[in-house]
Amino acid sequence: MDRHVPSALGIAALVLCAPIGACKLKQTSGLRSSGQSRLMDQTYAGQNKCNPDEHDKPFVIEWDATQMSSFESLAASDIVFVRYEGCSLKILDECKNDSIRGEQGAYKPVEWTTGQLETIDIANEGDLYAKLPLGKATLGARVAGGERFRMEYYVAGTRYASRDAVYAADLEGRYGCDEATHFVYAYNLGAFALGSANEFDASAGGSVYGFGAGGSQHSHYRADKKGGDLSACRSDAATEIAGCKAPIRLHLRKIRPGRSPEAEAMAAPDTPESLSATAVLNQKIAMSDEARARIEAATAKLTAGDGKGCLAELDAHDRLDPKHKSTDPNSPFALTRAMCVMKSGKCDAGKGQMRKTLEKQPAFAQSGPEQIDRTVDAYAAMYCEGRMNPTDALRKALAELQNAAFQTRKDVAFCDERYARVKRLLPKAKPRDDDDVQIRDAERSLISIVPLCYQRAGDCDKAWQAYQEVAAFTVENAPAEQREQILRSGFEGIVRKCAAAK
Repeated sequence: MDRHVPSALGIAALVLCAPIGACKLKQTSGLRSSGQSRLMDQTYAGQNKCNPDEHDKPFVIEWDATQMSSFESLAASDIVFVRYEGCSLKILDECKNDSIRGEQGAYKPVEWTTGQLETIDIANEGDLYAKLPLGKATLGARVAGGERFRMEYYVAGTRYASRDAVYAADLEGRYGCDEATHFVYAYNLGAFALGSANEFDASAGGSVYGFGAGGSQHSHYRADKKGGDLSACRSDAATEIAGCKAPIRLHLRKIRPGRSPEAEAMAAPDTPESLSATAVLNQKIAMSDEARARIEAATAKLTAGDGKGCLAELDAHDRLDPKHKSTDPNSPFALTRAMCVMKSGKCDAGKGQMRKTLEKQPAFAQSGPEQIDRTVDAYAAMYCEGRMNPTDALRKALAELQNAAFQTRKDVAFCDERYARVKRLLPKAKPRDDDDVQIRDAERSLISIVPLCYQRAGDCDKAWQAYQEVAAFTVENAPAEQREQILRSGFEGIVRKCAAAK
């Protein structure tokens, strides 16, 4: 080629720089070492390749099993805050109040959906930054070298936060929150697998990582990264399978500056306009529907574990419907308020409100104070958070262990923490009276609930170890050479799945 004839790349650059002085033309190669063009760097996608504003729903392909478990543990009781800058995301696990779970909100129960296999093909750096920006750290060099990737994923459900926005003022002065830029508004659960596509034809269709019964003949290909188990996501029953419930994608929202409009409005003084007859009339017209909506929102937030959010909704209801204020023990919403007060970290105050409410209930009119006390204790065990006396704290830990033993599967770390808490609280807790069998017989109840918690968590060795500890008092008077045999027999009768696995 004649060195005086401009190349196609040079012509493109001259066109882009048509206004005189708009830019300077550099004599650089238009290709990377891999053969990929550098022209992508000049495009909108290239200039925004690590801009979180363009990628607010990142896949968490970088997480290993430990990180997945840590996120799920945080999301079980609190809104999750992150620092999301460039192509890097960091979970701020200290941005929460350990004493009051759900202080900044919580996540609602999973909304299950009918999922299907989805695929993402990464053929160049533009695809990587546009589709998997968090993959830059581990995949960037390989993609730049010409390697192609395919990701398959299946979304089985989504969990949404109990609040739709977080403001900077909400986090002021809170330890561990200084770096927060976003919060996880929602996250998808399911499974994914990602690996090199250089070995197979990505256009052939079907699953290459063994998805369900429809996996292709290429299902033996190894995945470089995976979350959950795609092979478990094969039907509507996926919602019941642990391998199809891994967090795979986050829906992030930026933390907004200043204070929330609702907080500003509540702090603002009344004005003639706000108190005008027209404003009052308009408010009364819409009051019934909005008041009902506030009660529904309060119930949803209580279910999600967001005590403070629940109280905020009840306060809004009370302003709209002052004849049925939730603070009135005669109100049909008083019981809900008592539970929300407990969940917000004020256990004693919530118990006091609940006792006053139950005393007004026809169902308890013929009951003595002891029955009301037992009912209040049961609610406290389910809903109390934050600072509690040793007896209430023990009731809650026992209730959580029992739930993990018989209803909801928890992980080993959960069983470890609750078991340690029970052992710490047992010497300090005092039964309310002789009929307070939950506290009086707490030590005996551990024989079943602690080993069964570990069994459901999948650790039979810990189940056996814990059983030997909690049942030791049953063999104190037995001959030493018979104690293990007696314990083993009792263990096999209670923790049957672990016994069968031995």
